[in-house]
Amino acid sequence: MKMAIAVETFKHPERQSDYKVWYLNLNYKGEVIGIGVKTREELVQSLFKEYRETGRSQWRAFCQESETSKPIEIFDFIAQNSFENTHFGNLPTLAQFQETLNLLQTNLELRAIAS
Repeated sequence: MKMAIAVETFKHPERQSDYKVWYLNLNYKGEVIGIGVKTREELVQSLFKEYRETGRSQWRAFCQESETSKPIEIFDFIAQNSFENTHFGNLPTLAQFQETLNLLQTNLELRAIAS
């Protein structure tokens, strides 16, 4: 399973719908086995691939001010604006998620990838 944990948006107005989603790769026990980043397009491709192979989404989002995660579905991407009807407007930014990691004293640092 993959758990979306943070969103990284572009500052330029023409690229605001091009965002990156940071995620945790979890094993069947819910243990973190990796951290990754996907663009919006890569995430949609991953969702379609999973639907073809398993018939369901393996993606979830852990949004701000929520105590439980929610599944990410293909229909979440059918919208007029980049975050309308999606979970990504409610994901913490990369900086906000780093603040959480700092509070947990994990000695783990996430940084934006040059694009």
